[in-house]
Amino acid sequence: MKIKTIFSILLGTATACFMPSCMDLDEDVYDKIQVDDFGKTNAEINSIIGPAYKTLREVFPSNFLYLSECTGDMAITPTRSGGDWYDGGQYRELHMHAWTSNTSVINDCWKAATESVSSCNLIYETVANSVLNDEDKEKALAEIRGVRAFWLYMLMDYWGNIPLTIDFQDTSLPTNTSRQEVYDFLVAELNEIKDLLRSDVSTTSYGKFTKGAAYTLLAKIYLNAEAWGVDSPRWQEVVDACDVVMSLGYVLEPDWKTNFQVYNETSMEAILAACFSANDTDDDTRNQLHYRTLHYKDNIALGASFEAWNGICAQADYVKLFDEEDQRLHGSFLLGEMIDPATGEIIITAHDRPLIHYVDITIIPGTEKDGTTWGEVEQEDGGRAYKWPYDKSTLDAMENDFHIFRLADVYLMKAEALVRLGANNSEATRLVNAIRERGYGNSDHNYASVTLEEVALERKLELAWECHARQDNIRFGTFQDARFLKLSTHGQDYKNIFPIPQEAWQTNQNLVQNPGYAAF
Repeated sequence: MKIKTIFSILLGTATACFMPSCMDLDEDVYDKIQVDDFGKTNAEINSIIGPAYKTLREVFPSNFLYLSECTGDMAITPTRSGGDWYDGGQYRELHMHAWTSNTSVINDCWKAATESVSSCNLIYETVANSVLNDEDKEKALAEIRGVRAFWLYMLMDYWGNIPLTIDFQDTSLPTNTSRQEVYDFLVAELNEIKDLLRSDVSTTSYGKFTKGAAYTLLAKIYLNAEAWGVDSPRWQEVVDACDVVMSLGYVLEPDWKTNFQVYNETSMEAILAACFSANDTDDDTRNQLHYRTLHYKDNIALGASFEAWNGICAQADYVKLFDEEDQRLHGSFLLGEMIDPATGEIIITAHDRPLIHYVDITIIPGTEKDGTTWGEVEQEDGGRAYKWPYDKSTLDAMENDFHIFRLADVYLMKAEALVRLGANNSEATRLVNAIRERGYGNSDHNYASVTLEEVALERKLELAWECHARQDNIRFGTFQDARFLKLSTHGQDYKNIFPIPQEAWQTNQNLVQNPGYAAF
């Protein structure tokens, strides 16, 4: 029997724990490998592990971008004039915190994360049963466990009480495991594998789950433990984990844009990356940020031939936090007049309006929907994602990788923990100023000492579009604040986690709905 056939059988069993679906695991890679010879070399094992890393492409720029940035204070996907991006009101629901267990983005994210866990379980089982030598097998299994831990962390962060299914052989339908138990499992799991993983920072470790990734994930788990209600403050543990990462050879890139450029795999700041290619063809895991954010005619100004979908943009109040002197303003957002290079004139939209990306987003009177203040906005409104440069040759997929974890975030996590500890403010200030000075290009805007509010601000300036908004808002106590079109939802803290999707329960009726939401 070929490994291709084995993988098809195992995948069908694994995904049954969560919901019926099929995930492309690049099975053609294994089609010519006979089972008797399979798993004897590192190259063959790396071919098996590859699909685990492929799951990381579900993080960005697809539905988790919306679930993080559009429920937080960073971005919004408005309904455009003419009705584009209304999509049954799901983006209104995200922004106004009016989601339900049937909100499509929530369901799609749950599906992506649970399928990713199932894929890791499948791959773990295959490697565990291979004939690879014990030392290499232990290292390979540690990588798989690391990627699986990342996805369990994502599920715990967004949904709290989740199925903790890590045994591929167990095909029973699981019930929810409490957030506390998942937290305890992840801390133990990461501590068990962290020193089994490779620690080098190199071209060969890029895109892999390394010691640096394990310690960064530990730091994030400790950083949010109190906000999640699963532990007392673990600020010192955050500091300790960040110190390990900072000792491993990562470098804060002198040029901020190195982290986002088209071929950004050269960045020594990247700790865990989702790797993309302009040649990607998978329907759901290509980097299509250009489609999701740019106006239909922005490509003309950018000298490219693709035609975008005119969707997600920045919330105005978020953009207004940036100083004009900070390169991260225009390095993060496409703003202002879009000029046709052939004529030197401002491009005119199909609605006969000048294509000028204004910071402010204005509801067109009379277009309000669903009995709310949410309505249509002009097609050109809002600053667009511009952090990852758009290659003029881009067609369907972007080459730029997405750095899920990078060193700047580690600097800011350590700084936050130190401030919350009330210890060593000079070190916290040094870390924030290192990020700030790079952004401004000089030390004129450095702090003499930092407060928690200034750390929170620097996280916004540095990490726009990188799927941090919701989690940061919750930790800093601003997630339920009123903002553009959204009323205050303070007193509804159950919304700090999302409902288990109705579709997931229809497949597995052992699942229990999260508190605060209508029971199944």
